[in-house]
Amino acid sequence: MSSESSLRHAILNGAFTYTARPDPVPGDLRISWGIAILVLALFYSRAKRSNFQKLQFMAHAVRLPEGREEVRGLLAGEYRPTDVSVRVEPSLNRAVALAYALKLVKIEKGTSVLLTDTGTRMAEAILGGGEDTLKEEVSFLREVAPKMTDALMKRVWRLEDIL
Repeated sequence: MSSESSLRHAILNGAFTYTARPDPVPGDLRISWGIAILVLALFYSRAKRSNFQKLQFMAHAVRLPEGREEVRGLLAGEYRPTDVSVRVEPSLNRAVALAYALKLVKIEKGTSVLLTDTGTRMAEAILGGGEDTLKEEVSFLREVAPKMTDALMKRVWRLEDIL
């Protein structure tokens, strides 16, 4: 018997055990996390509404401590708009679509997202879930969402400071 066939024999006739384990999924790909971030961002935004640019900016920044720190620095004047990273978050688009279907948000004129009464109740339930429930995200959104202005978003997304 060749070494190849003995290896094959051992593999095919050996005892195997299998233990099912969950596949890790990053938080930003979990739809429940995305919807929670969306309703909290809107909850803390002025008039409980925001445009897609602001939501995209906050959804990207909230994911990592470095992103949160960049935005805090931007708002404090420590960073210029060209110093912060911006990215379109596909998870936010999915969260908005599902939140709209669940009647947590309304979409006005295709450009603005507004939190409904149902969405407000959901945000309050998340906030009442305990001190550790989305602790970093809540702290960040509570601090920065009311300060996001259209003028600032234009400067960040259009990179006007480069010129």
